[in-house]
Amino acid sequence: MQDKLAENCKKYQKHFSELLDIGCKIVDIPDSAPATMLGEEDMRNFCAHCRLEDKNELATHLYGCHEAHRWNGKYIYYCPLGLTFIAASISGDSGELIGGMVLGPIIMGELQDVLYDIPMPELSWDVSRLSSFSTQKVQHITEIFSAVTSHISGSERQKLQNLMYDQERILKEIYIAKDFYGDGDTQNADLLLQFEKDLRLTVISGEKEPALNMINEMLAHIYVYSNFDFASVKARLLELLVVLSRATIEAGADPGDTFRMSEDFIAQIEKYSDVDQLAFWISDIVRRFVVQAFDLAKVKHSDVVFKITNHIKKNCSEKLSLDSLAREVFLSKSYLSSIFKQETGMSLTAYITKVRVEKSKKMLLEDTIGLAAIAGQCGFKDQSYFTKVFKKETGVSPKRFRNTYFGGFIS
Repeated sequence: MQDKLAENCKKYQKHFSELLDIGCKIVDIPDSAPATMLGEEDMRNFCAHCRLEDKNELATHLYGCHEAHRWNGKYIYYCPLGLTFIAASISGDSGELIGGMVLGPIIMGELQDVLYDIPMPELSWDVSRLSSFSTQKVQHITEIFSAVTSHISGSERQKLQNLMYDQERILKEIYIAKDFYGDGDTQNADLLLQFEKDLRLTVISGEKEPALNMINEMLAHIYVYSNFDFASVKARLLELLVVLSRATIEAGADPGDTFRMSEDFIAQIEKYSDVDQLAFWISDIVRRFVVQAFDLAKVKHSDVVFKITNHIKKNCSEKLSLDSLAREVFLSKSYLSSIFKQETGMSLTAYITKVRVEKSKKMLLEDTIGLAAIAGQCGFKDQSYFTKVFKKETGVSPKRFRNTYFGGFIS
């Protein structure tokens, strides 16, 4: 990230942190080096003191910045501890992601709900001291935060330098690539296909850096094979997007998510009419595919699970289907079921039942609410079914559970 841009980010980092009394982080995502987080010298840096096992703070917030870049510059997400963060992306001149800013952690909604689900009870006191905002206020903060990062995005000079650097590397590869190609179309096509296969296998095998380094060589071969004709280059790049999307899926990325990314990129490619800009853009796309496959999968799973559990808690009185839940987080039903079971150890159906039963327990402690009303407000189709499920989960009927607290009272 350019020095001036970093300075501007740090200035607004302080403003947001002081105004909202929450931490604010800066994520630098350079073109040809690993992502880093710029220093946050503040006691509000909760993440620095978090003792969660296998914590990966950078991966968590890198995920938030990538999702913000994908969703119009802003994104609200959960860390593996279940705390809320807000990310706002910073884009380059050609639309590539060059960094982002992250606010949090914060409590969104009821503190007791967050404390109930926190996997490390010993952090409850620290968590209870975090700033708390309603969902509506979080949305307002997100909009303003995104507007600020859009305003302070990097200078044209730095973006041009990045573009020139990519061009220089591609030109070197073009001189090398010319020696590979003969006069026969079949031979030329075979060479290009071999490079596609090599890139695909590199992505599938999880070789992140080699995959990123191969892209300029791949572009050079596409240029030479297409005789630098823009329409032909664009057609080959569309084919490359298909190869990459399939490879990242085989490497473990979510199919639905990857297909949506690919569709977005195919729509974006139509905006370009210049080969150099197109080359810079496709380099960024390859990085995003590779990062999606290797860096963000685990964090994404945690985020999805917290979003689904929150949705279930808030809507347990409604009819909840796997279809509706999958639509809520833009995933396929099978993939959502798989990662939810992997992260929580239980199926979605079992979790929904657990939430409904827990809510009904609280309501049973109110002696003015009848069993039929409790059944309806907790999402059970009728009182009979409620009684059956409650007894299966707790070992006692709802009436007996209530009698424990109200000495013989029966509704």
